[in-house]
Amino acid sequence: MSVVWEHVFDNFGIKQVTKTDKEKSAYVPNAQQRKAITAAGIKPASVRPGPEFSLTILFEPTGKTIRSSYYHSERKPSGRTPEPRMGHEIISSWLDKGDRVLIGNIGKQVFAIKLGTGVAVDKDVIAQEVVQRADPATILARAKAAKKGTPPTREVKRSDFARNPYVVAAALLRAKGSCEMPGCKRALFEKPDGTAYLEVHHVIPLGEDGDDMLGNVAALCPHCHREQHFGKDRVSQRKSLSKYVAKL
Repeated sequence: MSVVWEHVFDNFGIKQVTKTDKEKSAYVPNAQQRKAITAAGIKPASVRPGPEFSLTILFEPTGKTIRSSYYHSERKPSGRTPEPRMGHEIISSWLDKGDRVLIGNIGKQVFAIKLGTGVAVDKDVIAQEVVQRADPATILARAKAAKKGTPPTREVKRSDFARNPYVVAAALLRAKGSCEMPGCKRALFEKPDGTAYLEVHHVIPLGEDGDDMLGNVAALCPHCHREQHFGKDRVSQRKSLSKYVAKL
């Protein structure tokens, strides 16, 4: 999975929020996350409260940013090396114990993502989300720096779920050519064989221990499928879809 993030960020690190992080309202970034923050030009202050900086939050409501401080803590007993920590909104109200958080940078901009909340790991989808939230000057500068010619290829090894093809086929049969998202009336385009194009979506994602069973899948139009992964209302929509599928 790291290949996906390397495709997007200059530097990044992933860490699970600990009980101590939350109880002390002081998130301790790991070495890779500290590297990303430093690369963005942010250094830990020697005193508290440290100056605030903004983190751009991805795969949450459009435009969301949170504030964080970055400072060297005093560690007891005396003589222990000061430890960089992050305070304020990032740990007081955004992160909870057990969350897996990615912190990365692109130039001087710092991004954060909560993993395991339906976030797709397709590098093209992630890159699109980042670009939409990145500083316009950075986007233009990096686009202009792109070199002419076909990009290089690279071998990527990945693990994926071996989905049950009968569950996929049964969901498509059940849908009868219509999107199963409640209220959706979007027109579907036809495939070469004349059938309507639908995508089979796991209501509770397999990455969140969802079952690969007919009662946990829905045949969705491309719009509703993408919205289930990236829409601002995806949590409430998941509940509606789950109730609907349970009645089928």
